[in-house]
Amino acid sequence: MTSPNPPRPLEREPADSPPARPVAAGAPLAVRTLQKRLAAPGIPAFDLELPDGAAHRLGGAGGPAFRLRLRTPAGVAALASLDETRIGEAYMDGDLDLDGELLAALELRAALSDSHPLRSAWRFLQPLLVGRVRSDKRWVAQHYDYGNELYFAFLDRDYRLYSQALYRSEADTLDQAVRRKLEYIMRVARLGPGAHVLDVGGGWGSLARYAGARGVNVTMLTISPEQYRYLTAWSGHHGLPCRLRAVYESVFAYAAPEQYDAITLLGVMEHLPDYPALFKKFETLLRPHGRVYMDFAAGREKFAVSSFTYRHVFPGAHTPVVLPDLLAAANRTSFEPIALHNDRHSYYLTLQAWALNLESAHDEVAARVGERIYRLFRLYLWGGAGQFKRDGALESYRVVFQKSWGGPSSAIGLDQPS
Repeated sequence: MTSPNPPRPLEREPADSPPARPVAAGAPLAVRTLQKRLAAPGIPAFDLELPDGAAHRLGGAGGPAFRLRLRTPAGVAALASLDETRIGEAYMDGDLDLDGELLAALELRAALSDSHPLRSAWRFLQPLLVGRVRSDKRWVAQHYDYGNELYFAFLDRDYRLYSQALYRSEADTLDQAVRRKLEYIMRVARLGPGAHVLDVGGGWGSLARYAGARGVNVTMLTISPEQYRYLTAWSGHHGLPCRLRAVYESVFAYAAPEQYDAITLLGVMEHLPDYPALFKKFETLLRPHGRVYMDFAAGREKFAVSSFTYRHVFPGAHTPVVLPDLLAAANRTSFEPIALHNDRHSYYLTLQAWALNLESAHDEVAARVGERIYRLFRLYLWGGAGQFKRDGALESYRVVFQKSWGGPSSAIGLDQPS
């Protein structure tokens, strides 16, 4: 599928770039094979530079959108394999470099393969062998324990919100969109002074900062050791007019001392694919007429995650949410959906803002975690942005559920969230 906004041609070749020539009969076999495979619709024109300095024009018609530089024989072998994971790892390792927009280069994914059945099988076997909660904690630690400062380099400055922001216009700043999102949650979850909300995931206290400043008591549930240490230290000296508490526990194992007025899950549902068990747990955690707010990336097929993402970004049970399955699970409990919004463009704009922030902080991030991890996160953020930008690849929902109890009507519909 062609992009509604085709990538801009490379404005100028880097000074040391040899001129690219069309692929001719005398070109290396690997280059001629690549040209055949990469002539698919939607693949932009690009220049391919080999380790010996020779450059070839591949892809579609028009000027080049980017230049791939194959630095080593390992980079050549990775690209020749047309395997998404091998190519991503070659970029991380410096065997392959890129001049131009990474978002444009990611259009090549349409022509790449991703077949790693043993890795896929292991992700499902591991919870059976070591237990769901233990596996969840291990997997979450792998993603979040690069250190908080890595994430702070690309998240918004005030609240460190690690989920989709809420844009009204492409002219909005990330900070504006984050504040709008947090205010929206306050309204739809009916959070006011004295209310008590369970924030599943917790993050770096984004909801707790915003809601706590307005008198809402917040319990933050996390299974990331790094985030738990941060939340514990911060919640002990927050100075907000509320009670804050950080708990290191899985939502499935959490023994709540009381029921809550609301439950929030900001970008967490992708890590909780057992929807029936989750809603049953919510029934014990939430007061009658309490609300559950959640936002998430969604897809048409459960566990349809690339091998590269599974191996390097989100190991374990991470999966886009399948909305019909989620609604069916809620329908078997006392919860009814009262608001549902698809807003994938906001997620695209959020990821784009994060990626640009990361690139601006390259020197700082590379000095802290190394060039390889910097490149991993650059791939992850721009790759996510590309998925939300492309029609039908990923969706993004905000959903509100309310717990019924069989008593008088709660006047649902009179206070519908907008």
